[in-house]
Amino acid sequence: MKRGQLVLIFFISITLILFAPNASAAIKSGTACKKVGQSATDSGKKYQCVKSGKKFIWFGEIPIGDPKTQSFVWPSPDAKYITAVPVDLNQINSISKYASCSGHNRDGYTFDKIPVSNLSLKHYWYPVTAFQGTIDKVKVFAPFDGTVSTIQLEADKGGVGRPKNGNGLGLSTSVDRNVIFSFGHIYFSKKLKVGDSVKAGELLGYASLSDPQFDFDIDLEGKSHAPDGAEILGSIFDHMTKSVLDAFASHSITPEMMKILLVQRQLSPCDFKAGMGRTTSNWVALKGETIASKESSPQNNSGSSNNGIKPAETQKPNAPTESGNSNFQQLGALCDPTKGASGKTADGTELLCNAASDGKSYWQIK
Repeated sequence: MKRGQLVLIFFISITLILFAPNASAAIKSGTACKKVGQSATDSGKKYQCVKSGKKFIWFGEIPIGDPKTQSFVWPSPDAKYITAVPVDLNQINSISKYASCSGHNRDGYTFDKIPVSNLSLKHYWYPVTAFQGTIDKVKVFAPFDGTVSTIQLEADKGGVGRPKNGNGLGLSTSVDRNVIFSFGHIYFSKKLKVGDSVKAGELLGYASLSDPQFDFDIDLEGKSHAPDGAEILGSIFDHMTKSVLDAFASHSITPEMMKILLVQRQLSPCDFKAGMGRTTSNWVALKGETIASKESSPQNNSGSSNNGIKPAETQKPNAPTESGNSNFQQLGALCDPTKGASGKTADGTELLCNAASDGKSYWQIK
């Protein structure tokens, strides 16, 4: 064999060795890939190359042919697009925390791409006493200049639901096209349709609170589900501009107090059957308000109907009762933890003297 032929065979062999597929290099979620958007299949499963921090990694085990994965992009975890307060804070008693155990299970991925389960990644809003049970009083406003992207009419909701269930309304913003800001359980103040433009601060409607114990909710959702089909849910408090944060601060509400750390939640898992309700561990009262409830919120696992267990009404404190004396204590009354942190009601319910968001301490159920 001629020398030139031998050289040619040598180079062909080297090329085949270098570029032949490596049967042992199986694709797995989390392993490195080269180009965002690249897809590959392995063992009958489809994977997509996504950016995680500064790395490119395979993400998935995506069902082949799933249309939800075709244009998927993660929402921004920190973009600031909420330029108007979405509710009249003077009408609100308390707000549930992100990752609380209130209402019903609403889990999936956080905007930081962390998968979580068995918690509620949304905020419920409970009105002051004067507006409980109303359907045309508690105002909701457009949080930004945007577009109506989704509408769920009360008539189209499946099941009996709660009385006067209200509509769902989703809004999109050009600042982050991968999120939808959603109101639940509201009635519109004017006729709205998908594609309509809205202006920040524009009155959109009123919360439907047809029972004195009902609340309404605000979700911040990824426009698409994650590649594995799970929802992506964020907290609106991470996306407020300074002027909006200042408005909440005037009611003694800060972003830090509105989120339960995921590590903390893992140490104290939710039990949605236990009826946690409006408690200081899951809710934050606005300035001048307080929380006194241990029973379940009327939101059930469907998110739209009464589960038959009504919470004690969130209320302002009664006349001060000195902590630590031998008399029975009044639930929701002012107390002094330096004079004794434990007490009980006349019916034997054990109480603790706990600090509230207004800086004062009140008797809470232990």
